Amino acid sequence: MFNINDVSRMLREARIQKNLTQNALADQMGVTYQAVSNWERGASVPDISNLARLCEILELDLYKLVGASQSRELTEELLASPDRLDSAPVDAIAAVAPMLPPRELEELVRAKKADIRNLSTLTQIAPFIDAALAEEIGAELTPAHIADVLGMSPFVSPELCAKWVERLEQQGDFELDTGLLSALGPFLPQERMDRLSERVVPENLVILNSVAPFLSQDALCRMADRLEQITLEDYLLGVQCLMPFLGTEEMEKLHGKIRDSKKDAGE
Repeated sequence: MFNINDVSRMLREARIQKNLTQNALADQMGVTYQAVSNWERGASVPDISNLARLCEILELDLYKLVGASQSRELTEELLASPDRLDSAPVDAIAAVAPMLPPRELEELVRAKKADIRNLSTLTQIAPFIDAALAEEIGAELTPAHIADVLGMSPFVSPELCAKWVERLEQQGDFELDTGLLSALGPFLPQERMDRLSERVVPENLVILNSVAPFLSQDALCRMADRLEQITLEDYLLGVQCLMPFLGTEEMEKLHGKIRDSKKDAGE
């Protein structure tokens, strides 16, 4: 299955193994170094037309790069007989999506969009089709878990991500921790992030740094207030990274928690 994080990691590791700078790889590819940087950060994926050339330069297996290694025989068979694609199941089309011309793939996806019944399948296809089409199909689907939302979030609007999260909340068994909350941060409106933060009890003060850029000051302060305990070391580290987000008054309240805990311990 195509995974944008796996692709970015493999590209970065292969480039380093080849002792190439991002600029050098960009020159060989005929793209900007910002494009290479975006590929390696997972901010975007290489255009379909670039994949074969990338694999040639970096000596990567194209099938492994795009997550098609487990269905390689099927992939090769479909690519060798394009006429079979019209009758192929949507999961098979998803497996060969990175290697199909964009217009052909989009036509196939439009014809079979009713067969895409889960976000896992759409995530395989989304990097290679028009964003509006991915949005249209995704709007009709409900995620099974938060990983579905995170997988699709680079390819759809923040508004759709927010709707998916709302559907998960309605299922009643939706759980979040600080790590998942921070992963959602770049893809959700701040208002939605503030609401979600009410579900989370942070493990320590410093970890709030990962969600601070995505929350309002009030929401971040409420998270800090829910800290069950705070150590002096945690506080001192927190002062350095969180002061711009929490402000002096909240940091003084947290310092008070340390004093109170020491009194309770008889120190």
